[in-house]
Amino acid sequence: MNEPTEPFDFPELPDEAVIAINDFLEELYMRFQNHYFAQMHRYYQDRPVPDPDLQQTPPSLPDPPF
Repeated sequence: MNEPTEPFDFPELPDEAVIAINDFLEELYMRFQNHYFAQMHRYYQDRPVPDPDLQQTPPSLPDPPF
């Protein structure tokens, strides 16, 4: 039976291809953010601010043995 492949198991690529893909992804991300900035800003502005008093505090650690 064929086992499912790891979704992030990338093949080896030439250096030039790696740089070209990276540059493309960075440009796509920047253009996406520039285009949808107002919507993303509105979404985060409309979200309720979390109450810091309701934040869980991590349990205290026991004193070190030294």
